[in-house]
This record gives sequence, C-alpha cells and structure tokens, in this order.
Amino acid sequence: MYEVVLVDDDVIVIEFLKKLIPWQDYGYQVAASFQDSNEALVFMKSNPYDVLITDIGMPKLNGIELIEQLKKSNINSYNVILSCHDEFTFAQQAIKLEAYDYILKESMEESNIIELLERLKIKLDQELYVNDQQAKVTKFLERSTRNDDVLKAQKYVQTHLGEKISLTEVAAHLHLNSSYFSRMYKKETGEGFVEYVTRVKMEKAIELLDLSSNTVEQIAYELGFESKSYFLKTFKRFYGVSPKSYKYKDKVSGKDAQLIKPEKQTGY
Repeated sequence: MYEVVLVDDDVIVIEFLKKLIPWQDYGYQVAASFQDSNEALVFMKSNPYDVLITDIGMPKLNGIELIEQLKKSNINSYNVILSCHDEFTFAQQAIKLEAYDYILKESMEESNIIELLERLKIKLDQELYVNDQQAKVTKFLERSTRNDDVLKAQKYVQTHLGEKISLTEVAAHLHLNSSYFSRMYKKETGEGFVEYVTRVKMEKAIELLDLSSNTVEQIAYELGFESKSYFLKTFKRFYGVSPKSYKYKDKVSGKDAQLIKPEKQTGY
C-alpha cells in the first residue's frame, strides 16, 4: 500500500477524502490527515509517505510553502494540489514545484480523484520496479566486487607462502580497511582470513613433508614461520600430530598416521 497524507484546513474536505474515497481498493491508505499544515510538516519530516494531497490556501503555512519546506528537507513525494478557482495562480506555482497534479475543489468528485489515483499508481509502480531493479544490480555489483577481493586475497596468500602474512598487510594490498576486509572475507567464505592463511600453509607443509627431503626446520622457514618452535606448535594444533611423527609415519607404525584437525584453528 502506498501511504497518503492529507492536509486541508477545511475539515469537510478532509472527511470527504478519508471516507468517500476507497483508498485500499486502489492500492493506497491514508497514513495521516491534518488541518494544521505546520503539524503536517513535522509529521512528514519524520515519517515515510508516498503521496501528499494538500490544499493551497491555508493559514500559517500555505500549500506552496509546505511543498517548498519539504523540498528543502530533501523529502521527495508525489504532491497533489487542491485549489479554488481564485487560487489558480498558486496552482501554477505548485506545478513549477513539480507537483504531480491539481484538483479544483469546485469540480472535486470521487470519480476525478479515483482517475488521478489510478494514473499515479502506475507511476508509483513503475518507480518501485525501477528502484528494485537498481537495488538488485547494485547488490550484484557489490557481491562481484567482494568476490573479486576474496580471490585477490587468496592469490596473494598463494604467492607469498614463504612470507609472514598478516590481515592488515593483505587489506592494504587491496586498498581496504582491515576491519571491513576481515568481516567481508568471513561473510563471503565462512572462514576467517587468518584461519585461511593457516590452513593453506599447513596443507603446503604436508605436501613438502611428503614430497621433499627438507628438514622440518627448513620447511618452517620455507613457509614464512619465524621459528621452528612456532611451526611445530601450529602443526600439532592443526593436525594433532607433530611434523616428525607424520613424516616418519611409515617407519614408526607401518601405516598412515591419522591427522585430526581441531575445531578451532589458530592463524599466522
């Protein structure tokens, strides 16, 4: 339902509009009605609405001034003017303020208002559709950008395995705030960035233990660990066995040692 605000100092006009127009049959509902235009302005500045139907000739704040105040507050809505014949000059000013339409009170009938509402609803529906499509495109582009950043971060890790890799360093490489990058990476992959770095390095450690004759100490430095002891601690926490036990599993037990990943991995 599109929200409508009614403003007219004549209570008879307000009651006519509220009770004789079947608003909901045409996709609208009256959100509020006012005889005091200043009260209406306060309401519209703090409550969302779609359509304003207002009289022009009102005390305190006339319809033209009301629309001007709304525009100054960057409030955009479709404005419909109610006007008497001797206020036609005001009505012309309202059109210059991009009012959607105006209705002469002398000829105001239910059929005229319903015809206007039907025309306006087509415009509102089209605008809503366009906004929805733009939101979908924006969301898609944002998601694509985030996916691209994730891939760039992972590529950076893969090509810098021999170095100490920090979240701050990679975020700076991507020109992103580190806190934002951390949240975004976790949201997009389901895995923390530090956890990802640890996992990749531990998988590479297994590969090196299997395929190279390097010592554990050499592998530790090859993967960017500053000390052998920290590598040993990380490996044991990640797999549940020491690198030495894994490397010489065949000699020790004659079969593969079981590798157990802990529930929580520590980063590097």
